[in-house]
Amino acid sequence: MNSGFPNYRAVLDDSGISYTVHEHATAHSISERQALPFPWSQAVKTLAFTTDDTPLLLVALRASDRVDYNRLASVIGASRSRLRAADAEVLLAEGLIPGGIAPVSHRQALPCLIDSAVTEGEQPVFCGAGSADRTLEIDAADLARMPRAQVVLVHRHLR
Repeated sequence: MNSGFPNYRAVLDDSGISYTVHEHATAHSISERQALPFPWSQAVKTLAFTTDDTPLLLVALRASDRVDYNRLASVIGASRSRLRAADAEVLLAEGLIPGGIAPVSHRQALPCLIDSAVTEGEQPVFCGAGSADRTLEIDAADLARMPRAQVVLVHRHLR
């Protein structure tokens, strides 16, 4: 099975962006991820969505944040009722592994929305790197400059 690792790494290399891939024990749950030697406040998760008109869309946001589905639907010009999480079959067809999705894709037609909160501050972020036993470290500003990346507000404000 293709982990997606070489594909997103080639995009980063071609872009001349500095990054580090850390290998570690497999981490699936939040508690396992919080136990990793990376600051949780800088952790970024990448979620995958689909609509009738968009076969796949990546959304990167801080690990502690939640997606505002109405806001996301508005940003992509879709009805909220048509927005849904991509299922495992769609992910596997793209070489993506749930729990390890990188916010960078080699696919020309695969956009990635970067929540604006991810780019706050001048520090690296730690995100999926193709599998649950790897973490990608990359500067948030570099992530925002990636091909097909678009910085938008999609996280839900807590009350």
